[in-house]
Amino acid sequence: MLEDINEWLCPSALLRGDREFDGHGPKIKSEVKLRIGNGGAALFADIYLWAQETQHDWSTTEGRWTRKVYDALYGQKIIRIVSDAASRTQFTSPPAGFQFIFPGEDVKTAMKKFFDDSTIANAVLMAHGIASPSTVTQQQIASLLRLYNSGNTVVQVPPTEGTLVKFFHIVGDTGGDDISTDDNCNDDTRIVKIEFFPVKVEMIKTGK
Repeated sequence: MLEDINEWLCPSALLRGDREFDGHGPKIKSEVKLRIGNGGAALFADIYLWAQETQHDWSTTEGRWTRKVYDALYGQKIIRIVSDAASRTQFTSPPAGFQFIFPGEDVKTAMKKFFDDSTIANAVLMAHGIASPSTVTQQQIASLLRLYNSGNTVVQVPPTEGTLVKFFHIVGDTGGDDISTDDNCNDDTRIVKIEFFPVKVEMIKTGK
């Protein structure tokens, strides 16, 4: 139902330190909130990204954006969002060659470490088809966490809370300065993509 956000979004605000994470993380937090707009004619996603170096001068940035992700059909009005209207995630951006779990390490311990002392909510795991969250396996987590290259290393992660977002795709550390000084987002810390789960809404006919 919702249009995935396939636009690079990079924060440029310098809140602390310099513009280089220098391989120290960064720690990432991201959140998406869905709301009704245009008098019930559309749905908008309010997006937030925060990134902070994990040592040295603690370079920190954050950014906020709003994107329209759904237009109601002519003659219909959205009056309520029935399903989850928000998702958030947090993790420390891993280095190249990252291995999620080491031999002998407990899956839940590894998850808590990766997600900065947080865990993936059972509702999120179940939305991803993991029927028994209490016995989640390494293979199941490997299907959710993925690193791939798109000019920089992109981390695909699920939310830790909320079943609005299916996956966040985020670049943490890059080869040069990480916090952008412009709007092109090339070789910068950024959101690459946001994928959504199906959303349920309540609608009425407007008679127009």
